[in-house]
Amino acid sequence: MSALKSANKELKGMMKTVKIDDVDSLQDEMMDLMDVSNEIQESLGRSYSVPDDIDEEELMGELDALEADMGMETEGDGVPAYLQPDKEPDLEAELNMPSAPTGHGAVPAGRANTQAEDELGLPAAPHASLRG
Repeated sequence: MSALKSANKELKGMMKTVKIDDVDSLQDEMMDLMDVSNEIQESLGRSYSVPDDIDEEELMGELDALEADMGMETEGDGVPAYLQPDKEPDLEAELNMPSAPTGHGAVPAGRANTQAEDELGLPAAPHASLRG
């Protein structure tokens, strides 16, 4: 019984030093901090147009397939096949190009050449006369 009386006395002494307003303001501050913490967690956990039902194993499979495709495109030195020089260049086709036409070609039928032409076969520019 004496232990209960001393505990009761200590508790009453402690209650006189503790102000209810201080406890309420501390609780309000804690609630505000929890709200801010929840907002931060929601912001960090937000998904940006990523569906919720994505299977990570499926994504890893696609990544492995892309890596395999890139590995097949590259040859021994790590340069993709489309950047590699041709194995057998067709030099004959490149060297046997037709020659560029020279001179004036024949005038197509039905087209009368009523304008004068310059040395390139283009219509000659008219010359302005200077009168003084």
